[in-house]
Amino acid sequence: MSIRIVTDSTSYLPAGYAERHGIDVVPLRITIDGVLYREFVDIASDEFYARQKSGAKAVTSQPGPEEFVGIYKRLSQSPKDEVLNIHVSSAMSGTLNSANAAIAMTGLECVTLYDSRTTGLGLGFMVMEAVRLVETGATVPEIVAALDAMRSRVHVYFLLDTLDYLVAGARIGKAAGVAGGILQIKPILTIRDGVIDVYDRPRTMRVARERIRAIIDQAVEHGVEYMGFHYAGNRDEAEVLRQEYERRTSAPAILSQLGPVVGGNTGPETLGVVIVDKAD
Repeated sequence: MSIRIVTDSTSYLPAGYAERHGIDVVPLRITIDGVLYREFVDIASDEFYARQKSGAKAVTSQPGPEEFVGIYKRLSQSPKDEVLNIHVSSAMSGTLNSANAAIAMTGLECVTLYDSRTTGLGLGFMVMEAVRLVETGATVPEIVAALDAMRSRVHVYFLLDTLDYLVAGARIGKAAGVAGGILQIKPILTIRDGVIDVYDRPRTMRVARERIRAIIDQAVEHGVEYMGFHYAGNRDEAEVLRQEYERRTSAPAILSQLGPVVGGNTGPETLGVVIVDKAD
């Protein structure tokens, strides 16, 4: 019996990780100024952010069921083969709906769908944990149970220069209450119950950055299983945080650029921190 992992492009896994571990990554879609692209297949992140900074308009969308059908058929050649799909939150994207439609189209019973209830490295770390468990001989039900237990320990924080992109992309979630407010704030956003929510409301970017560092400090005191830093078109800022963390803890952290799909909704000056607490 073999278990194969399928995820989507918003997992933003480290370069080469999917290839080394035989993970199929289904690209989400983004339409830029009326032209449809598949994330990382038809457009790279740096090209996208250059266009975004120049005023290009972008709208994101999920892959179609056809993106999954061929993968399922290829990965289920043997009756003992199983496929575990781990995807972006269903409250943020219709990706899981497309995956489910593909199951109906193929009639396969060996495919299990899992809603990560998050995105970015929050999703990526869950994929990496699933891979680790597969390599130890865990079954699909055992992996799903482990991911369920892990989900509450995954924390995602985003600091944005502006909320305009979230509002334009209709991905504002529970942060809508601060988007139209008269206060000039730099909110730190998080993901709760699968949707974007406000974690804190600093008045200045300086205070917001200090709060991000305090969040990291608190996580280090508790114990960290996985740590990652996201950037969009602003790598240097995320690299500073990563280096600070690694110097302090002597533990590795992942630096990952957001792709066009998430970055299209957050903007080119996005800074993200993804923490997985150690289990008690």
